[in-house]
Amino acid sequence: MISNGNEIGKLTLLSIVWLTIVFVAVWMVTWAVGILLPMILSNSLGEKALLINEILCFLTPVLSILVFIPINAMFMVLIERRALALFTVRKGPNIVGPDGYLQTAADAVKLLFKEDITPTGADAFMFTLAPIVFFAPSIFGAVPLLAAVTNNHGLFQVLNLPTGIFYVLAAASIPVVALVMAGWSSNNKYSLVGGLRSAAQAISYEIPLVLSIITICVLAGTLDLVKITQQQAGGILNWNILGGGALSGIDKFLAGTVTGQPVGNILSTCYPFSGLSYLAVGALIISTIIAFWLYLTGACAEINRIPFDLPEAESELVSGYNTEYSGIKFAIFFLAEFTNLFVVSSIATVMFLGGGDNPIPVWILDSIAPLKQAIALLNDSFLVQTLHLVNPETLFSTLWVILKVYLLVFFAILIRGTLPRFRIDQLMDFGWKRLIPLSLIVFIVVVFARGLVICHG
Repeated sequence: MISNGNEIGKLTLLSIVWLTIVFVAVWMVTWAVGILLPMILSNSLGEKALLINEILCFLTPVLSILVFIPINAMFMVLIERRALALFTVRKGPNIVGPDGYLQTAADAVKLLFKEDITPTGADAFMFTLAPIVFFAPSIFGAVPLLAAVTNNHGLFQVLNLPTGIFYVLAAASIPVVALVMAGWSSNNKYSLVGGLRSAAQAISYEIPLVLSIITICVLAGTLDLVKITQQQAGGILNWNILGGGALSGIDKFLAGTVTGQPVGNILSTCYPFSGLSYLAVGALIISTIIAFWLYLTGACAEINRIPFDLPEAESELVSGYNTEYSGIKFAIFFLAEFTNLFVVSSIATVMFLGGGDNPIPVWILDSIAPLKQAIALLNDSFLVQTLHLVNPETLFSTLWVILKVYLLVFFAILIRGTLPRFRIDQLMDFGWKRLIPLSLIVFIVVVFARGLVICHG
């Protein structure tokens, strides 16, 4: 027990150190390119700097993503290896750097210098193109999420799209094509089978995943990621995982009770439509919780995570579509897997878990005088007013997003360390006979329940 406790402590320290590095690196690059450099140029070039500033506005989020992806991937690989070692009572990486903190960095350097081999008889162009097609959507598909997770910060407002979630889902459907390309172009029957299994799996599990997202879009009444996030503001009772504000009346009741306002009876005030209204609220909450579970299940299948890793099958001697890949091409596939895990966790955070919203109700935070004073001092500080180094709203919003996303990442790691792999027949049966019908039922229930709550709430 002592050994396990020590390992948990090391894992926690590792997470804090790496996340601090990730957060500070991205934040400094964003500030330097998006704020500091335009300030310098405007003072020195005047109106001539307008064009350069416009270019920097589009360049800032791209550079932020490019800095974030490799550092974050190294962290996620290391934390997964350490966590899986903890689950199986092993030490895990502990040699390179302080307590093994630099192991993934060393592995990355080693992988980049490995010989890059193209198999005899392979289609060299398609073989090289496949990992690029697999990885590119991870970058460009995540772009609209930046506006949502940063509380629509000025540097990222240009990324906000009225149909943001539609764009993200469209980009997320591209990598499966790359897997088939990789399998076919390798001139290897095992790779081809892995690619075909990937296509079959994606078709099966993309339907419940998309339906769960559409369910939340119907609940929110918009496809705009920023608006979906803003609608969930005010605490956990307003989040989409709990019916998207179906419990907001309870929040108002509690706030009124604390402040001494005459709010009356909570049920009659907020849900006056007799027992049918109460039933609709309950159905809405249960349905959105199920939709969240459906999304996580479909997401694990989309990115080939255990127990849905049949296309990759990394524990087998022949590993599927990436059997013939080595060197930098294999590194791109590997990097994309963990980037996709982060992206799907970010989507879950924005769509179901309130984005950057604090789970604590606003009326509780407003009652904490020292917190209000600290935020006021920060707003009036030199860092905010002159250097624009910190935006308190964006800072706290981003911190909450990071916490929620990495909790979901750790949940995925936990699943990988505990569940066995599905057989191909079990995988298809589970997707078509269970998840798809359930997702359709959830969608229909949410549509009708939302209508009742709106009309009679």
